[in-house]
Amino acid sequence: MKSMMPFCLVGLLAACSSSSEPDVKKHFIKDGEKHPLVIVFGGSEGGNTLAKPRWQPFLNSFHDMGLSVAAVGYYGTESTPSQQVELSLEDIAARINTLAKDPHINENCIAVYGFSKGAELALLLGSHFDNINHVVAVMPTHVSWNAVKTPSSRSGWMLKEQPLNYVEAPLLSWKMQKGNFTGEFTPAFEHALSSAHKDIISAARIPIEQNKGPILLVSAKQDEVWPSYMMSNQIIKQLDKVNYPHAYQHIALEGGHYTFNRDTQTQIGQFLKDTLISKCQ
Repeated sequence: MKSMMPFCLVGLLAACSSSSEPDVKKHFIKDGEKHPLVIVFGGSEGGNTLAKPRWQPFLNSFHDMGLSVAAVGYYGTESTPSQQVELSLEDIAARINTLAKDPHINENCIAVYGFSKGAELALLLGSHFDNINHVVAVMPTHVSWNAVKTPSSRSGWMLKEQPLNYVEAPLLSWKMQKGNFTGEFTPAFEHALSSAHKDIISAARIPIEQNKGPILLVSAKQDEVWPSYMMSNQIIKQLDKVNYPHAYQHIALEGGHYTFNRDTQTQIGQFLKDTLISKCQ
């Protein structure tokens, strides 16, 4: 999966530039019918990774289910901010709404599907915008984190012109920089979570119980980038606590951050068939 889901090491800061990639790659079904739309987001590498040619089979798989899809870059492309710093969730939601108004799309049936940092974004969008309610989060987090690829400590996201609260994983700390040699960044994130005051964790927690639709989480038990398995369990714990009224599921993979494969995508496809597609027929 490393070749399928590139991830710029957080310690490299601004090392990966993808500004030549398109802001959006639309892959819509054009058969005279209105189809549900899945918006897919890549990770912290920036740009629009999922618009690359090697991801075309992934995009095609949505058509096989009767779903249109659009790969959306949220930073690091020509018309998006150059850094993942205080990105406006309203601006990203507005771009999604524009895509949803295409005559080939059923604008009442919109799902967001993100990988890693893009999973953080997908969960935030589902939590704050009622028309974006189906969420697939692959290697997700239960809290907002500081912006990636910048030495300064700043929020990655903004809502109503205010930066979101976040847990800081210092990018220039020894624990984080050590990962550039060991390939293991998870200890730095685990330390950030264990050392943060409970009020900081509470303020940074993504309020996913506010979502208005089904949620699917995919994590890795041996995640070497950040503790997606533990963080997914925290999301499930919160959904259980509030008796969340919609379908939700956690697929825990054996392996690391890049163990996502075709079998996993098949399971995700079944979830979308059972929730998004059935709802929109």
